[in-house]
Amino acid sequence: MLYALGEILLVVIGILIALQINNWNENLKKQNLEREYLVSLKEEFKNNSLALNKAVILNKENADNALKMSNFMGPDTPEITEKEFAVLAMNMTNWEVQYRPNKAVLDEIISSGKLAIFSNNKLKFALSSSNGILTKIKFQEEEHAVVRMQVIAIMNAKGNAKKMILDAEGETFGIKESKFKLGNLQLLQSQELENELIDFILTARYLNENYYSDLKKEIDLVLELIDAELTE
Repeated sequence: MLYALGEILLVVIGILIALQINNWNENLKKQNLEREYLVSLKEEFKNNSLALNKAVILNKENADNALKMSNFMGPDTPEITEKEFAVLAMNMTNWEVQYRPNKAVLDEIISSGKLAIFSNNKLKFALSSSNGILTKIKFQEEEHAVVRMQVIAIMNAKGNAKKMILDAEGETFGIKESKFKLGNLQLLQSQELENELIDFILTARYLNENYYSDLKKEIDLVLELIDAELTE
């Protein structure tokens, strides 16, 4: 009987050891997968941080050019040349401001339910809430884009688009000099354009100072949390 009990005890111990080894292997796999995702996320968020910085710079430049133009506006004869006006107008409206991050790694983690493998709760929350922040940013970008198109519409309706392009950039895309004599400086005497420029400036500044700035803090936080996990 003692021998039989000994055999049973050995079997139980063997099973417990096997379970312990299996658990250790599963934990090791989980830790390795977590680290792989952390490394990939770090690269993704670093690239997105660079993309955000470019959007912030472009948005600021657009708003700065709009502000310069608005300062020349009024009922008097404009103190600016046709070429200077054209350069300001083209630099202000040529590029739409959009922040479109690469979310391939983050989307894979969330859609596959792998978010649970991360041991840091702050990191999990930051990753899971990032899409909500991006939705708010996209809404504000669209608000600003509407104003931008209204500015362009006024300049197209009351100005000379051909002359503006040629004055700012010279002959491009085969565009030749306009046969109409209308210039663009008279746009600076338009109250309608001035009003739209103010909206353009305000929506641009608001986008940078209240949306992009908050996103920058979130990206920096995620990168800080990832670095802390990778250095453990």
